[in-house]
Amino acid sequence: MFVFLILSFLLTVFYIGIMLTYKNVWQEVKETEDLAEHVQTSISVIIPARNEAQHIGKLLTYIAQQNYPNELLEVIVVDDHSEDETYNICKQFASNNTLTLSVYKLQELIEDETTQVYKKRAIEAAVQKAKGTLIVTTDADCRVQANWLRSIATCYEQEKPSLIAAPVGFENDTTFFEKFQALDFCGMQAITGASLQMKMFNMANGANLAYEKQAFLDVDGYQHIDQKASGDDMLLVYKIAQKFSSKIKFLKNKQAIVYTEPQRTIHNFLQQRFRWTSKSRSYQDRRITLILGLVYLFVLSIWMNTLYFIGRSVLSILFPENTLIALINFLPVFFFLFMAIIQIICKCIIDYFFLKSAVEFFDRKDLMKSFLISECWHIWYIPFVGTFGNFLQYTWKGRKLS
Repeated sequence: MFVFLILSFLLTVFYIGIMLTYKNVWQEVKETEDLAEHVQTSISVIIPARNEAQHIGKLLTYIAQQNYPNELLEVIVVDDHSEDETYNICKQFASNNTLTLSVYKLQELIEDETTQVYKKRAIEAAVQKAKGTLIVTTDADCRVQANWLRSIATCYEQEKPSLIAAPVGFENDTTFFEKFQALDFCGMQAITGASLQMKMFNMANGANLAYEKQAFLDVDGYQHIDQKASGDDMLLVYKIAQKFSSKIKFLKNKQAIVYTEPQRTIHNFLQQRFRWTSKSRSYQDRRITLILGLVYLFVLSIWMNTLYFIGRSVLSILFPENTLIALINFLPVFFFLFMAIIQIICKCIIDYFFLKSAVEFFDRKDLMKSFLISECWHIWYIPFVGTFGNFLQYTWKGRKLS
């Protein structure tokens, strides 16, 4: 009994320590506003798309309006077996605009129709077609700012990194549930920046990722990391970092932020998080597995302490003993309630200061108004998704994957 209380205490100390470290290192990551007046880097923007007729036209319009030389920019869309008008919209856009846009069907580029790693195959095929020095990937349902590519090219030309992880933020969040996702995602982005600064190459987002075409080819693309449908971003970052560890950069520049929207339903949210969790078993850096595992156990211990107290309380009511004996036997149980309360207080305090530093970069201080409600969601979804996401199948873009 008391061994578990000690473990709960140690997990709490660990959580405070790791979140405080993330906060401090995130604040140390240099924020820039640099935009080169003249750029020389040729860029290929790769967009894997499946059933994105509602969004793809808007994204292509944003890219066509980029503050970037047309002669240095090409866009490659790979349609992944869409069941709507995604392909036709892209083809029509290509014929009506000056943007250099190539549109392919994935089934025309690959021979293996039994694959489950469609997105990775789409990116690999597009890289082979790409003419740019720098590959930039994004998702079809995103919004990019006018200086998005110029900020990435500026970073590349100044520091010559092999890979640039750039920030992603949420917009159009109105409900408490959507604001929870936006706040949680701000925290993920801050952890991404801090992790890369600490040379832990475990985080990135494929909605805003740039890397040298040659670096991708030098590490054989997704070869040996294509067991999971997910992981086109994180696993690739780790793989490139093994060869170019000193050339991985997080671009902390507000003009580089790519925006997307939260999931509107709990079902879609869980499917998204199951997809993200599914790749955790493919992490090769054991430090990452250890950190994720201990965070999971910390939040789980809050539930265990609370449920143990409730369970013993119910039993004492259903099966009363002699009053004095019952009191003596029940006193130690209060330590579990006390520990759970202390854990929740500690989590809320450290999370508040960490997330406050994250939202400042994204100019989303408004999200802190929903902090307490978001904490309730967070305490619930960490053990739930962490448990079931590792073995349940999930549905994404109309496909059942694992």
